[in-house]
Amino acid sequence: MTLSARWTVTDGPEAPARAVAGRIVRHRLATVWELLGKVAEDRSLRSEDVHQLRVVTRRSLVALELFADLVDSREVKWFERQLRRIRRTAGEARDLDVLIERLAHDRAAAKPAPRADARPEAAKESRERRRLQRLLAMLARQRESSRGPIRAVHRKLVDNDWPSRVDRLIKPLSSGGKRRFGRHARRRLAPVMRRFFRTADRRHRNAEDLHELRIEGKNLRYALEICGVVFDVRQRARCLDAIEELQERLGDFTDHAAAADRFGRWRRQKAARACRTELSKLHRRESRLAEEARRAFAKWWTPRRRRELFRRFERSLGRE
Repeated sequence: MTLSARWTVTDGPEAPARAVAGRIVRHRLATVWELLGKVAEDRSLRSEDVHQLRVVTRRSLVALELFADLVDSREVKWFERQLRRIRRTAGEARDLDVLIERLAHDRAAAKPAPRADARPEAAKESRERRRLQRLLAMLARQRESSRGPIRAVHRKLVDNDWPSRVDRLIKPLSSGGKRRFGRHARRRLAPVMRRFFRTADRRHRNAEDLHELRIEGKNLRYALEICGVVFDVRQRARCLDAIEELQERLGDFTDHAAAADRFGRWRRQKAARACRTELSKLHRRESRLAEEARRAFAKWWTPRRRRELFRRFERSLGRE
């Protein structure tokens, strides 16, 4: 796996930790602010902007965790609350974007409407196509509504003067200090790594357990973007490849499980009466695909694979 040059920290282990922290935290929070404003003010409903906003909020939360002992602790707590709010609102909008894109693909793949003299099977396909179109129209309305909370969060943070609070957050970093980035990165990466492996070693009985594992995997990946200085190039590449594959396999399960849950809730709503048949069908399909993905992941994520990955991290963190 190749890390994005935009997010990868290339400072050497002897760089001043405070200088590195100031640049990283400012860059990530500035990117959140830029994307939040873009999504809040843009009426085009670009799904990629919403996706990137959700991703960079998590990257920012990881950066705050890694440098929490260097920046202003009072401001850290405020930024953590706001970033989680942004992530939740962007997550709701992103989930709708993904469902609409998936259903639009299904509609495009469906057969065209039949002629007047078509067979009964073709007429049935035409009815299903119309139900799918009604469902897409309903989701499109919800998609527009999902941007409302994002705009509300943006207005509040404008009032709270986000840029000035960023300055206050990183003000302690201007005083310099003797701590070196390599030593700081090793010490702060260790708890992120161990939290991931504690989650990985549990029995994953349901969707919530697997979702938690995926989140901890993301956190570890984003921490490696910052703290990769503690690894040699070869070991870091191997660890990242394993985490990337973990994310992809878990992503198949969580995407289908989330879609099944949403379709199941929607079919019980009065507003979805006209689409209930199609919603039930989609609920069954996504539930089946989620179970298939869960079984495939359980077969792949063996105790041996976990132990090998753990040893790679332990060896790298043990080097001075």
